Amino acid sequence: MSFGQWKPTITLKYQPFPKQACIHKIINEPIDSNPQDDIYNLGEHPCQKASLCSFFKGSYTLEAAVIIPVAAVFFLTLLFFFRVLQIQTEVQEALNYASRKTACEASAVSSQTGLLVSAEAYFRKELGTYSLPEKYIRGGKHAITMAKSDLSGNYINLQVNYYIKIPISFFEVKGVGICQKSKSHKWIGDRTDGKQSDYVYVTKHGTVYHRSRKCHYLDLSIKSTDYAQISSMRNKNEHKYSACSGCVAKNHVAGKVYVTDYGTCYHSDLACSGLKRTIYLILLEETGGKRACGKCGANTEVR
Repeated sequence: MSFGQWKPTITLKYQPFPKQACIHKIINEPIDSNPQDDIYNLGEHPCQKASLCSFFKGSYTLEAAVIIPVAAVFFLTLLFFFRVLQIQTEVQEALNYASRKTACEASAVSSQTGLLVSAEAYFRKELGTYSLPEKYIRGGKHAITMAKSDLSGNYINLQVNYYIKIPISFFEVKGVGICQKSKSHKWIGDRTDGKQSDYVYVTKHGTVYHRSRKCHYLDLSIKSTDYAQISSMRNKNEHKYSACSGCVAKNHVAGKVYVTDYGTCYHSDLACSGLKRTIYLILLEETGGKRACGKCGANTEVR
């Protein structure tokens, strides 16, 4: 065979990678003068890198398609929660107004039906000054019902029930059900028949009733003292002071502590609930079996 008839040969070394081998190098690169050196590696190539980039871009798109709707639903739920609180506040303001106004008319109206009609009129009138209930309550303001209110006895117990519309309804859900209440004591006028002793003073968690507002158990007379002296101190009943189960147990005691004349505990926090008294004036028959105070219960006149 003569030299002029010789034809160059190319030996290809194939190293596969995912999907398909790239022949970019075979087509575009020139052949060397030495045929034996013309061996091409078809393994890793920019075309393979391009396919990986496409894979990651698709992954980001999939994550965004899942995360963005979830985040949007979360923020919409949060905004809806605050909107519900705002509506409840406005309804409660109108309900409290109606309860107080109806309590003032209780002595002049003997019919419970008449009182309920009057209470609903006051409620509707006050609620009309707000715009949110009409917009977000299912059925508007007139859909609020007061049918479960109780005006018997010595108190005006108003109760309203309604539904707040949700932005997106599923399975024909009516909405978020809300129940709100307001309680006021009926005003019976100024007593002039000498029966003031029918009223007594009680506290929320107390076990006795008091006939005098100035009773030592109601008038706490808070004093501060050094913690180092508390072991030697006694109250006016000659009882020792023990640590408060609330504030002393939570805080490290050092320096000043607080005591009362007739209390049995010392406190490290002036804002402790044990140093506060919420006092109610009620009828004697409403004490619910509470016994008379040992200090002022024997008195026949409320002061």
